[in-house]
Parts: sequence; structure tokens; C-alpha cells
Amino acid sequence: KRVCILISFFLLIALFVAFIKEGEVCCTLKIFYWEFDITYEGILTSLTIVLKSALSLFLLVIAFSTTTFSDFSKGLDMLRMPRLLVLAMSFMYRFVSELIDRARRLASARYPRCHNDGYNERYMIRELFIRTIKSAGKITGALIIREFSGETIGVKRFKFSFIDIFWCQ
Repeated sequence: KRVCILISFFLLIALFVAFIKEGEVCCTLKIFYWEFDITYEGILTSLTIVLKSALSLFLLVIAFSTTTFSDFSKGLDMLRMPRLLVLAMSFMYRFVSELIDRARRLASARYPRCHNDGYNERYMIRELFIRTIKSAGKITGALIIREFSGETIGVKRFKFSFIDIFWCQ
């Protein structure tokens, strides 16, 4: 289910590649006054884009389903992923649920007072934005006080074994 939604975006991209890629013309598609040439190279490139993106998405879903997020981020750190990207992803993962909870509380508090949906949504977005900025300031201050260096500390120690070496090759 998760992959089907995301793969539709890659299908749309791959569809346009079939028309853009130059090479031997397979067929011509005529729409009103325009003619679009579909090439064999474009079809092959489109198929490889769809196949690679589908496999990547399946592997990503499997990886997120079988490992905890802290282990996943520690693994990305060990694979020398840029530290800023790993930190941004970690903070986003930790605070999205808090942001959703805050939005639900605002909606439930605002609903009895105002039944006009347009005003309610504008108020909620503005209030949520202001509260999020204040919360980010508090979190930044707490990180500065604790001298946060950006290093993730985990309980597990990861070591490469023979099986890992076998799968890397």
C-alpha cells in the first residue's frame, strides 16, 4: 500500500522521459497539432527508472519495518551519511508526532468557539506556526545548555560480521 502511492510519482516522471530521450523513433503520438516521438531508448530508460525506484522504495519500506528508527539513523551515521542530514531527519521524526498532537489540541479547543472552517484553519495554522517557533527556540536553548555536539549515542554496538561482508559483495 505504501509503495503504490509513491510509485505513481515515479511513473509520471518515467512517462515524460520516454518522450524526451533522443534515439531511434519507435512510434509517434499525435495530440491535436503536436507530434511526440517515443524512442526505444526512452522506453528503456523509463523502464529502468520505474524498476530502480520500485526496488528502492520496497527496500526502504522493508528497512523501516524491520529496524527501529534510532538503529536506522545510527546505521546511516556509520555509513558516513552527512551528519546534518541525519540530524535533521532525527529531529523531524521525533517532533512530527508532537506537532500533530499540538494541531489536534488546537483544533479541539477552537471548534466550540468558531464554526467557520476557513477562519478556523487560518487561525490554527498561524497559532501552530507561532507555537512551533517558540518550541524550537526552547529546544535550541536546551541543546546549547547541554552542549549538544550532534553525535548520536546509542545503546547497541554495531559490528560487522561475516554475514555482513557476504551481503555487501
